Amino acid sequence: IACLSFGSRRRMLVGVVALALVASVQGACSKAQTSACDKIVGAKPKGNYDFMRGNDKKAYCEWAKVYYGCLDGCASETDCKADFHDCPGSDVCTASASTTDSSDGGSPAPADYGEDEFDYEKFSPHAPFFGFMGAAAALVFANMGAAYGTAKSGRGISTMGVLYPSLVMKHIIPVVMAGVLGIYGLIIAVIIGNGVVAFKSGEPVYTVFKGFAHLGGGLACGLSGLAAGMAIGIVGDYGVRSAAEQPKLYVGMVLVLIFSEALGLYGLIVGLILTSKE
Repeated sequence: IACLSFGSRRRMLVGVVALALVASVQGACSKAQTSACDKIVGAKPKGNYDFMRGNDKKAYCEWAKVYYGCLDGCASETDCKADFHDCPGSDVCTASASTTDSSDGGSPAPADYGEDEFDYEKFSPHAPFFGFMGAAAALVFANMGAAYGTAKSGRGISTMGVLYPSLVMKHIIPVVMAGVLGIYGLIIAVIIGNGVVAFKSGEPVYTVFKGFAHLGGGLACGLSGLAAGMAIGIVGDYGVRSAAEQPKLYVGMVLVLIFSEALGLYGLIVGLILTSKE
């Protein structure tokens, strides 16, 4: 109206163009602002977000959070949300306030992630594998020791029983001790198997630390049981035949069997301690 009052169409045209330019500047980031944010934040991480894993995805989300916070809401909301994908903090795309921190000279504030957000190093998808391997190792190795000890000592008992059949039940102790080793492995395997819970209420709860602890506990019990079974088998094989010929050797044979069994008990104790680690 002011322009028409002066009767100047040229001034009116200039005013309309100026208003259009102001509106366009307010709706988009200036080159200077974009360049400044590129220098502060750094270039956009390369690669397809959908194929990123672990720390690469976390670094990309950090970049999107800080970069669009630096632009202070001048970027297109569509472009901003397209770059964010499923990263947390996409509310910065519609925020009108800057996310820069004035206390350090205007540099962008770091992204505010939850304690376990995208923490693939702590909640690795491979962690349950180590837990299940620990359960399998405990049972398999302990049963291998029990089987060897039973077979080896059983052969000696059978040989001795040909000449001294009345002493078979008295010398059955090595077979019983060897069979107990399998129970040790079963206990640890059940504890680990029940402890491997990947998710609760949709949130990952099984950490890499716990997976390694379960693996270590399973190996400790299983391999200790294997060693104890080999010792019991050898002692049982030669011990029962010698004790049948010389009864005074019976007490010594039992003592050796007890200390051989203790090897598997040590592994059970350490396995229980490791499986209780959080």
